[in-house]
Amino acid sequence: MKLKRTLKDLRRFGAVALTRPFDRRDPACICNAAPIIIGGSPRSGTTLLRVMLDSHHRLCCGPESELLFSPAARLDVLADRFDLADDELAAIARRSPCRAAFVEGLFDEYARRQGKARWAEKSPDNVHHLADIFAGFPEARFIHIIRDGRDTVCSLRTHPRHRVVDGQLIPRHTWRPIDQCARIWVDAVEAGLAWSGDARCLELRYEDLVAEPRHAMGRVLGFLDEPWDEAVLHHEQVASSSRDVRKFPQNPEATGAIATTSLSRWQHDLGAEDRATVEQIAGDLLVRLGYAADGRWASW
Repeated sequence: MKLKRTLKDLRRFGAVALTRPFDRRDPACICNAAPIIIGGSPRSGTTLLRVMLDSHHRLCCGPESELLFSPAARLDVLADRFDLADDELAAIARRSPCRAAFVEGLFDEYARRQGKARWAEKSPDNVHHLADIFAGFPEARFIHIIRDGRDTVCSLRTHPRHRVVDGQLIPRHTWRPIDQCARIWVDAVEAGLAWSGDARCLELRYEDLVAEPRHAMGRVLGFLDEPWDEAVLHHEQVASSSRDVRKFPQNPEATGAIATTSLSRWQHDLGAEDRATVEQIAGDLLVRLGYAADGRWASW
């Protein structure tokens, strides 16, 4: 049974964190593991890719940790998210001389408990921190997932959609400015494209993943030097504690079967004014990526 948080527990965690060597980003502290890192603009399919990879018999990709870029690790939050007892996580922290070693220790233990050989970490903002990630994990493999920016902004506009209250998903009724959403997409995609020439990085289109999942996942697993596993195409049939939607309430549909229903949603979700805004901010990048031939789409 999971330990309940008490004031004593939190003080003990605080004592572990007094010097926090496990939060130091030491360039001399390098891990030789070859983890799989997933990133990209939020609402681009990173969660779908996570659960598909997590369905592979060798690969473990649990909930988002944000450990690869967050300023300080919240041990209490991590213990809950990864179903680890306080003492176990504190022990990993104590023996970790730097952040990379702590990340490796945490995910090695999590993968071991899942009976998996290799771990992966999915946090969209990983795409903005690749220099630091590769400094700590020079053998890492990064998958940059890209989605049509027009569809992405439609999804971002209502994100986050839910919060968890007493174990139930409660709507948030979020409605973000469309210009903010377009800039989030541009910034994330440009950050990933800056690494396009690196052999450790793979660019994956969301549209390919949902329309031709067998081909797309074959390409992904080939890049990762992992064998084919049919289970990656049927992630909705795989039981895992990391699929509990209460642990990622912003994207519960990712636990369902692969679907193409969200492709080209911008055609009915974006009005004329929104299209003009997206074209002004993201138009050049849409053309560069082949999603649009020119700016005329905004006036269709």
